[in-house]
Amino acid sequence: VTFLSQLPNRYRIWWWNLLQSDPLHVLVETLLIVACIALVVLQRRADWRFSQERKKGAPTDKDIEHLLKDWKDNGRKPLVSRKEGTITARSGRGESKYLEVGSGLVVDKIEGSRLFLDLELSKEKNNCKLPESVLNFATLDYIATSSSSILRKTALDALKHYGCGSCGPRGFYGTIDAHLEAEEAVSNFLGTEGAILYSDGASASTSTLAAFAKRGDLLIVDEGVNEALLTGINLSRANVRYFRHNDMKDLRRILEKVQQQDVSLKRKATDQRRFLVVEGMYRNWGTLAPLREIVALKEEFHYRLIVDDSHGIGTLGKSGRGSLEHAGLKPMVHCEILTFSLENALGSIGGMTVGSEEVVDHQRLSGAGYCFSASAPPFLSKVCVQSVKRLQG
Repeated sequence: VTFLSQLPNRYRIWWWNLLQSDPLHVLVETLLIVACIALVVLQRRADWRFSQERKKGAPTDKDIEHLLKDWKDNGRKPLVSRKEGTITARSGRGESKYLEVGSGLVVDKIEGSRLFLDLELSKEKNNCKLPESVLNFATLDYIATSSSSILRKTALDALKHYGCGSCGPRGFYGTIDAHLEAEEAVSNFLGTEGAILYSDGASASTSTLAAFAKRGDLLIVDEGVNEALLTGINLSRANVRYFRHNDMKDLRRILEKVQQQDVSLKRKATDQRRFLVVEGMYRNWGTLAPLREIVALKEEFHYRLIVDDSHGIGTLGKSGRGSLEHAGLKPMVHCEILTFSLENALGSIGGMTVGSEEVVDHQRLSGAGYCFSASAPPFLSKVCVQSVKRLQG
């Protein structure tokens, strides 16, 4: 009891002696204590304001009762109107006719780029003659790779052997021999030193770009690139300049402007990493990039080239090696970083980036989609291997 009664006086004496011996220390501690108290008070006030705003926008008991009554009386509204749209059908004479169809179309199966209708069930809900199949504009499997009997057998056999998922990221316990086999097959097919497999097609280009471009770097980007590349550009936080879609004069203008700034700032071109970012075949435009001209400008102004060839691999070039082969160019020689999705012409899942060993190894620790996402299902990596073999003949 005596000790406790003397404790405040002892603390006061200790504090006074500390203030006299080291006033700066006391000032810093006092400011920290005040800052902690202020943060707690302000946070509680912010939480209170947020709760009040939520209460203002929340429905009242009367509103809830009205909504429940309306649901019980009327049920769910139809998802689409009775007249949903038109489809084109050919008559026996070969004439094209536009048929009005409602919301009762029943899809029996999907084979590549076509939807096959269940005619009996569809006729019950649509009083019109329907074609057996219609073109599916909601797919990127435009050459019907996924409907190949060879690929389906490969997937089924691998599914029986590996199971469905890999249950982990590649860097931990998610790497299976099928993944390594797919990387080796694609690397050999494209003639590069290595390849890295991502479990998602979009995250391949997003993670690849963000792995190499950082704050302070410079990206010269075609304004027509897809949203996966745009996401990678935002994540990189690099300096970005856009040139008009496939306009080489505008690209040269921007490159010359950067060069002039280097001279005025007495800055070397090697003081920052610089990349040109384009697509081989643009998804949103359907146009081909003038890669030979882009490569010439890249070499003239000393930039590195990143190409997203998701829609060129498997469709362009004499052997399906993509837009680079179509333009008479090669990965690593004319393009430092080549990334593409496996979900289009190859009928698989995921994406790949190919290049030198340094390009590939750097992403195994810096590619967010590689490090933090579960690896691709191994049976679909086997499908990728088989697709490459089909392209090789």
